[in-house]
Amino acid sequence: MEFPAVGGRNPDSSGALYDAGTWGYYWSSVTYTSNTRNAYYLWFDSSDLNVYYDNRRYGRSVRCVR
Repeated sequence: MEFPAVGGRNPDSSGALYDAGTWGYYWSSVTYTSNTRNAYYLWFDSSDLNVYYDNRRYGRSVRCVR
């Protein structure tokens, strides 16, 4: 299964796309326990892969899994 590096969108009114083709950001379904406004997401580029958490207002991709 491949996850394309689709970048993300700014949470401001512009909704501008950033990092497309370079970095991938994908939300998980798991919220951060001490602050449910935050959730975990997968971040990657061509050589690295990590899991972080951030405010859910950021435009990250969602990949449906059945």
